Amino acid sequence: MEDTTHRPQLSRRRLMGILAGGIAASAVGGVGIFTTQSGGNAAGPSPAPATTSSSAAAGSTSASAAEKTVTPVVRVQTDEDTWYAWQWVNLTTGATYGSADAAKQTNNTESMIKAWIGADYLAGLEASGQPLSDADNALITKMIKKSDNAAAQTLYLRRGGDQVIQRAIDECGLTGTAVTESWWSKTQITALDATRMMREILTRAETSELVRWLVDDLMRNVDDDNAFGIAQVLAETDPQADPAVKNGWTDHANTGLWNLNCLAEWTSTGTGDHIVLAILTRYPLGHGQAYGEKVCREVTSQLLEQLTVQA
Repeated sequence: MEDTTHRPQLSRRRLMGILAGGIAASAVGGVGIFTTQSGGNAAGPSPAPATTSSSAAAGSTSASAAEKTVTPVVRVQTDEDTWYAWQWVNLTTGATYGSADAAKQTNNTESMIKAWIGADYLAGLEASGQPLSDADNALITKMIKKSDNAAAQTLYLRRGGDQVIQRAIDECGLTGTAVTESWWSKTQITALDATRMMREILTRAETSELVRWLVDDLMRNVDDDNAFGIAQVLAETDPQADPAVKNGWTDHANTGLWNLNCLAEWTSTGTGDHIVLAILTRYPLGHGQAYGEKVCREVTSQLLEQLTVQA
């Protein structure tokens, strides 16, 4: 039988120098150099603008100054009832690129926030000196690899419910994110903030064995039906990239909309650069899940073509 207080076994897929460029939020700089006509149709319906807590605003001044969105570089053919936004961050060079509304319009996080729920829960264990039990290991594994909602709800409630999301705002320096009371999946987030959240998780993975396990063993090995969008493109164009993935997707009968998001980090085999990319989409139910997955793939493909050469 396994020891109930065993430490997680790390795979050989280490985060070898994942933050080689020193990617503390205040260190990321650079502005974009590309221009094009469009970066997402903003004609689709939008949630109410997110409000930002004063603590988040105060804690992320340096990050806000360094992370600048730029004129979009992609054109994806979508129906005019579709909205999407994206943010690309090169952790090695510090270059950042984003669609016109990457820092402005929000979307439900859906299961994308589970990456933070896991990292936050593990931080709680470490702060209290508790080891990772088999039971907690199983919950976090199901939440990340299978995107299990019940597991996420259990971990979210154990760490204080909405306090989990508020800590994300405060500790990741999120300036366009807002809590939706008692509902982690309806947290409102921007594409820019999604990359900030992922960067904070990666920063913690440098010094935390548990968070490194979350990223390296779990997010790099999500179930195939969870690895759509960015990961699909990388599987074809850069098979050794080994992306860490946490997507989120839900069809909402009450709003008549799909909310589908893709979030990934990987190392480019060609350039050695570490990249974080977030793509948020929202569109009518009738289009189906495959439609949103295709938008994510097309955004990823165009960015790879233009930015991995020039970054």
